[in-house]
Amino acid sequence: MQLELHLIINRHAASGNAAKSADLVLSALDNKQISYKDYSTDYPGHAIDITRELLKTTLTPWPDKKANSRFPLLVILGGDGTLHEVVNALDQHFHIPIAYIPCGSGNDFARGVSLSRDPLMALEHLLEITEPQPYHVLHYLENIQEEEGYATNNIGIGIDAAIVARSNVSASKQTFNKFKLGSLSYLYTAIQVLTKQKGFPLMVEVNGKSVGFDNAFLCTTTNHPYFGGGIAIVPEADVKSKAIDLVVVERIHLLKLFRLIGQLLKRKHMSSPYVHHFKSQNIRIVSTTSQFGQADGEELDSRPFDIQFTTVERLFWL
Repeated sequence: MQLELHLIINRHAASGNAAKSADLVLSALDNKQISYKDYSTDYPGHAIDITRELLKTTLTPWPDKKANSRFPLLVILGGDGTLHEVVNALDQHFHIPIAYIPCGSGNDFARGVSLSRDPLMALEHLLEITEPQPYHVLHYLENIQEEEGYATNNIGIGIDAAIVARSNVSASKQTFNKFKLGSLSYLYTAIQVLTKQKGFPLMVEVNGKSVGFDNAFLCTTTNHPYFGGGIAIVPEADVKSKAIDLVVVERIHLLKLFRLIGQLLKRKHMSSPYVHHFKSQNIRIVSTTSQFGQADGEELDSRPFDIQFTTVERLFWL
């Protein structure tokens, strides 16, 4: 089946570095004489508006019922945040496939699905595929504000969300992104935030059992191994699995914390007595105190949380 590509391009991703990647991809498509239409985002949330308009006019579920037509394939050129917007704009249209060419600073989803972070190699991979594959994404329902959504990477409250909030307004992020060192930006900001983040009470409900923590520090629900631009928070997590992985880290003395960070970077942190790992198809977390929250690196308001997590299967052209 021939494709007509519909490219949503976030040229502002990775502090503007994505523009160069997008130009390379468009030039390659022109050289290959491949049919496409491109739509550039101009403001935060614009990818949502573009996707919803394409839903009304263009996009169809797989497989296309029109045997002789070009299949309209939605392609995202941007970072994890752009992908997050599109997945949520598609909502329950799980059979409309998404192709992805990573052009962000973190690119954790690309790492999680073993997709090349080189835009031209990702494009070649896209063009070789003949049908989409199902992958699982996180589905969450926040009961206090009745907020519902999806995440392709992870959702967290506590230190990781505080780092996201600080990193998104940090001048160092643009500096590191300029040299394609987005992971260092996350680590640099993390060190700045570590001393300020306090522990907080947390309740985790898994398989009908409740576990309480008096001094939680990090609480991250993830769909694959990576967060923070390539840090393997749950090395064995699998995006093909229905199960959700939740990691809770307790607040400990700063020296022990830096030792734990060293273990994290070496992927040896899961054996620490301060790291608690839960795995289930249904998980609930409750934080009664206001904390920063994040979903795929997108900030959630600082507030109490009562979140129910499951996974749903959706199609990706990967």
